[in-house]
Amino acid sequence: MNAPGPTDGSVRLDTALDQPDFVALRPATGDEHLLRLYCMPPAGMSAPYFQAFIPYLPATVSVHALQLPGRGRATGTPVHTDPHRLGQLLAERIRQGDNGHPYAVFGHSVGSLIAYETVKCVMRQGHRPPTLLALSAMAAPHHPDFTAKAPDVLLGGREGIEKLFGRLPDHAGHDPRALINTWIPMLADLLLALQFPPHQGPPLDTQLALYGGADDPVISPEALAGWNDISGQPATPRLFPGTHTYPLDNVEALSSRLTTDIVTSLRGWVCPVNGPGSDAGECPLGNPRNRAWS
Repeated sequence: MNAPGPTDGSVRLDTALDQPDFVALRPATGDEHLLRLYCMPPAGMSAPYFQAFIPYLPATVSVHALQLPGRGRATGTPVHTDPHRLGQLLAERIRQGDNGHPYAVFGHSVGSLIAYETVKCVMRQGHRPPTLLALSAMAAPHHPDFTAKAPDVLLGGREGIEKLFGRLPDHAGHDPRALINTWIPMLADLLLALQFPPHQGPPLDTQLALYGGADDPVISPEALAGWNDISGQPATPRLFPGTHTYPLDNVEALSSRLTTDIVTSLRGWVCPVNGPGSDAGECPLGNPRNRAWS
């Protein structure tokens, strides 16, 4: 059973290990907090994947990353493979953590699908959507690109897995149990991704941002742009040097682009009463290159 959460709107850190939740990599602190950024890691990864981005994001952004069962400190717990159920759980976490400030959602690879499903569930639950939905290195559910290439990954052994996820830890090749513990969350997340149905209902009405690797062997720029088919606010894909695992090779550049898109998404947003902002109630935008909005 989960212990009661705090009342200040921060995300709980004491959720049972067998339940998905958000870990506060940089919690909201005092009056400087403006926006909460929810980050969904790629398949098989855990919340610390986004730790490297913290120094390059504005201090006014609190960063909360998804921790799923079966990985990190939760290694060995049963994994989740039902995309809709997972989206419902995460949407509820976002609703519980709402403190009236704007929020954004960012996902990479399979994390993009989780981000998309979470935002859909948020809106179905009647809650306000994020100001920005940023999706990286993944095809939209209706696009055949990922589905067509998934068998090569699933049947390609270690080489196929590393093509999508990057190099596996060296120790995993010598310790069968370590290899199994590494593969289980990766394969579970692949199974989750392959079960996403095509989008149904009206287009998503929230600002969209699309990022990808210029030499991604799994997701083409055309597949990435397919998200525009189900969005009411289309976006031009931004490509960075590298393959499917490009983010960790472009941390500063990707953080800068994400910050710029967050700033754009906040135009017209009115901050909560007594929150940071101008006398007119507008949220401060400032210069995104300064890593903080003033």
